[in-house]
Amino acid sequence: MRVLHVISDENIGGAGVLLTTLLETMDRDRVQSTVALPYGSLLTERIKALGVPTRLLKYPCDRCSLSSVKEIGRLIRTERIDIVHANAAIAARIAGRWCGVTVVHTRHCCFPPSGLLRVRPMRAMSGFANRFLSDRVIATAEAAAENLRLLGIPNEKIELIINGSKPIRTVSDVELDALRKKLGLTKEDFCVGICARLEEYKGHDTFLCAAKQVLKQKNAKNIRFLIVGDGSMRETLERQVRDEKLEHEVIFTGFVADMAPIYRLLDLNVNCSRGTETSCLALSEGMSASLPFLATDYGGNAAMAGESAAGILYPVNDFVRLAELIFKIAADPALHARMRSAARARYEQKYTAEEMSAHLTAVYEELMRLKGAK
Repeated sequence: MRVLHVISDENIGGAGVLLTTLLETMDRDRVQSTVALPYGSLLTERIKALGVPTRLLKYPCDRCSLSSVKEIGRLIRTERIDIVHANAAIAARIAGRWCGVTVVHTRHCCFPPSGLLRVRPMRAMSGFANRFLSDRVIATAEAAAENLRLLGIPNEKIELIINGSKPIRTVSDVELDALRKKLGLTKEDFCVGICARLEEYKGHDTFLCAAKQVLKQKNAKNIRFLIVGDGSMRETLERQVRDEKLEHEVIFTGFVADMAPIYRLLDLNVNCSRGTETSCLALSEGMSASLPFLATDYGGNAAMAGESAAGILYPVNDFVRLAELIFKIAADPALHARMRSAARARYEQKYTAEEMSAHLTAVYEELMRLKGAK
């Protein structure tokens, strides 16, 4: 079957990483993929490197303009597409319906209904539109599935497929030492990191407040804090670091293309999200490298930890509790070792890329059977 993946991302975020993981691990004898994405998208070279055909879109696919719908419609017909799989690309869903092909879309976030969607009649209209425009909706966590139900999507149209990730590659001591030197770290430093786009809903301000709280403690002089990624909040966060006089203890890495050395360097992975989180790739990738985590109790984070000792939850915005947990783990090597072991086991149990890809392929094949039976 021929699948057209349409994604609106111009940068490399979670949805883009997830798409490249799917393309790399999906059985190409069963699924022939093409990807459509905006001109200038940073994802382009990554997808081309996988040998997957790419098509660059002239018009924004996250808007339902006639030009965008027609452009994607031409692609569907030219490429003889069977299934359109949209990621935040409303124009692709409309084009798929217009061309009479099967339409799938993925819900990567779980923001509660806002604005007009708080009003029941508007939610009903949204639900009707979503039911019409998609044959199946992929929820990347139970929290996302619940969000879809609130928006009027019937349960039979929702498929829960947890985000998976490829195991992080091993990193040599030479490479790690070079990274430490670059970042001004030593082997004795206990490194706490947050790996997320620098946006308000990711809660980096909570991370910095917790860092300040930790560093007030005795014996905290070897704890260092890494902010990994880039985004619209960078200037604000750098100002906060300067104001709190944390320049020595807090390090901004900027965008990192190859995260393997970072995950291998870190001792503790922190998630501070106060919005959108479903099944966080930074946490699952980290777990593949035996990296334990602390995460807010927002959205799908509770399911990421489950009953395992791989991670500990804390209340959203509670920097005091986060600081207590960071200091406790940094001061207790035995606890840290148990959490590292549990993290790898949790990854292998729930978050492999192969399981995710096989599940999605089965959904595609089911939808093709249903279409053929009509």
